[in-house]
Amino acid sequence: PALEIIELLGAGGMGAVYKARQEGLDRVVALKILPAEFAYDVKFALRFTREARTLAKLNHPNIVSVYEFGKVQDTYYFLMEFVDGTTLRTVVSAGQLSPEHALAIVPQLCDALQFAHDKGVIHRDIKPENILIAKDGSVKIADFGLSRILGNDDQRTMLTGTHQIMGTPRYMAPEQLSGARSVDHRADIY
Repeated sequence: PALEIIELLGAGGMGAVYKARQEGLDRVVALKILPAEFAYDVKFALRFTREARTLAKLNHPNIVSVYEFGKVQDTYYFLMEFVDGTTLRTVVSAGQLSPEHALAIVPQLCDALQFAHDKGVIHRDIKPENILIAKDGSVKIADFGLSRILGNDDQRTMLTGTHQIMGTPRYMAPEQLSGARSVDHRADIY
């Protein structure tokens, strides 16, 4: 409600992201929705809810901000900061990543990851597609859909099975590839 959908920005396993205008506040936002086929899957809905709540707790200039979370009829959604720019994947693919540019990105990513880790949040899917680079050069980590909150491993909150592999294989630490439960902040650094 109260959103004007502008365009589809991308879609993945955990949802589709649209560029939208939030009319009441006259601002451009990113709208993420859970795919309809997963709306009745309790684990997917819980994971989506957890992503929104996790992001809402991570108020940092290099992490995408969440503005609102909810459910309309059978559609889960959240509104988040729209980053006007591109992904690190696009920059690398276009051959536009100079060594100086790479060195400017790394400290921003490290600051954001340190902040998340200090809050007990492990991203578990750091990859070029989840690193957004704004037109002004600022860097933001996005997509905490596979995140894990340390110290929150009781059976009621476990959303991944024992030995279930979560992440993108090309960017995963060896212990993450083996499905180990003991994956910690070092996997994000890897």
